[in-house]
Amino acid sequence: MRAFRKGIFCIMAVLLAMGAQLRTYAAQTREPDPSVPLKITAIDFGEEGWGDGTMIESNGECMLMDTFMPDCEDALKEFLLDNGYTEFSLYLSHYHADHFGNMRHLMRDDRFKIKAVYLCDIEHVTPTDNDYASLLGWFRDMGYAIRDLAKEKNIPVINLDTGDVFYIGDAKVEILLGPCFESDDHNRSYLNNNSLMARVTGGGIRYLTCGDIEKPWEREILKMDLDLSADIFKMSHHGGETSSSPEFLQAINPSFAFFNSTDDSPNRFASGWAAEPASDMMEIANVHSTRYNGTIRYTCRDGVITVKAERNVDPQILTYQADGEIGICMEFQQFNDQQEPVKTVKMQKAAEQAIRLHGMLPAVYR
Repeated sequence: MRAFRKGIFCIMAVLLAMGAQLRTYAAQTREPDPSVPLKITAIDFGEEGWGDGTMIESNGECMLMDTFMPDCEDALKEFLLDNGYTEFSLYLSHYHADHFGNMRHLMRDDRFKIKAVYLCDIEHVTPTDNDYASLLGWFRDMGYAIRDLAKEKNIPVINLDTGDVFYIGDAKVEILLGPCFESDDHNRSYLNNNSLMARVTGGGIRYLTCGDIEKPWEREILKMDLDLSADIFKMSHHGGETSSSPEFLQAINPSFAFFNSTDDSPNRFASGWAAEPASDMMEIANVHSTRYNGTIRYTCRDGVITVKAERNVDPQILTYQADGEIGICMEFQQFNDQQEPVKTVKMQKAAEQAIRLHGMLPAVYR
């Protein structure tokens, strides 16, 4: 009888453990409520500097994805404080200084509460290229330094890899690919191609960000069985010509795309570095850049995207007829003030849907 009871208790324990695992799995894979807004803010780093920085917001929680170069520290902190961003998580796409540059600065600043640090494993950063080894080793050391400071500050560190899922508010963040690119010559593009590829789902839309991946890795990704489709895309490697091949952009097929443009183009939409990818992207979507448009804010709810930017935006009032009713919405002018906005069937249908759901909205496309 005692053995029987022990067996029953063991079975019950296993069932309870399985139930807990199932509940945990269900919680980790819940689908976001499309009526809960998702906000994506592409931050303008100011007159000087370089790098990426994008704030994700959902249901009262925030995550800053990448943190620019260290020389952007003052501009970044000023932006965060001015906009009330004092409590948020940090996300690092890959180990280059123009992405991790201010992670430790933010962790050390008592004006900010860093809730967690999300990044990929550092062990893949192994110097093999003699010309690049010392700098690559420094990037690896900085990765360890970020972890050490987080431990000192009692900030949770979450290592991300392919298939991982976590939530920021109601928004689901899925890691489509972790650091799995390999090459014999570990040069600068090696780290770029080991960027995390993340898809954020919320507000009824998908946002895709791939760090700084370049065309050789894009070609390999296109051979994989991955759903790359997204409504908003952050163009890789600062919109540069190293990345965003036409085939890759077609696979994503967004309605909006943006990039943090270079420090040598304060009065232009894109320098030569990004001109060709931006032009290719314009065949598909509305395109914005932070140096031309300033800080860009995308608000997504029920599958409708509204956009606001600080400058160089010339909205036009458009009237569409939807289901027998006349509705009014607005659209953005894209690229620069010498070119007309690109109107596609996809965008017009989306505007009509926006009218049906919400009436008049500024800068509506999907």
